[in-house]
Amino acid sequence: MVHEADSPFGPVYVVDTGDQRSLCFDRPDGTVQSAILKSDPLAVPTSYVRVATAGLALTQGRSRILVVGLGGGSFPMLLHRLLPRRARLDVVEINPVVVDVARRFFGVREDHRLLIHVDDGSRFVTRQGSRYDLIFLDAFSDSGTPDHLKESRVFEDVRHRLSFGGVAVINIALEEPRDVARRIETFASAFEDCAMLRGASQYNNLILVGTLAPLPPEPLFRHQLWRLARELDFPELTESVVSFKRVSGA
Repeated sequence: MVHEADSPFGPVYVVDTGDQRSLCFDRPDGTVQSAILKSDPLAVPTSYVRVATAGLALTQGRSRILVVGLGGGSFPMLLHRLLPRRARLDVVEINPVVVDVARRFFGVREDHRLLIHVDDGSRFVTRQGSRYDLIFLDAFSDSGTPDHLKESRVFEDVRHRLSFGGVAVINIALEEPRDVARRIETFASAFEDCAMLRGASQYNNLILVGTLAPLPPEPLFRHQLWRLARELDFPELTESVVSFKRVSGA
């Protein structure tokens, strides 16, 4: 264990296992919230981050990104590296201790392109402000997404903060199996179309994407993903999504 800190939302741990550095909540052997490789900080060892990045293949623009939930900063730092310099990223994290740990132990750096807001994600999206090309909901405790971020009104607020052609992305993990179908239905009902994306991961994380326009058929999505991987020089993206399934009734 590299670091342990109390926070208003429970203990926060930084744990090294060989070359991998992980962020865990509540207990040091808890679910890995975020991870980096110490030998290669640019590597992306967690599958769901690559799958979430595939959501960019469904956007018409990539100039404004919102991430709710910082963790170790894997997703925002990856986009900060991959996207053009004109792209701007806002990250909302409710726990100030997580922000401190991400800066000290995971290489998170703010600049004019990446801003971290210590705030509640649901309050942040209700305010008037910028519209986003991609909004990624990735806020977790060790027992899953906080209850107030599962409500339909939050997804409606997210919808209203999307730009034309934008996409909302949510990571559904650590849910009780009996609750997954209801979570999918609640999210999908806020958008014109919705799909489930899965990556090759031992945790079998499920990523949902919601759009304001009809999603492309899977062959076209695969082609768009291939083009995105070439554009961003991120070849791992091409094979990141092993399953693309439309949600009926979205």
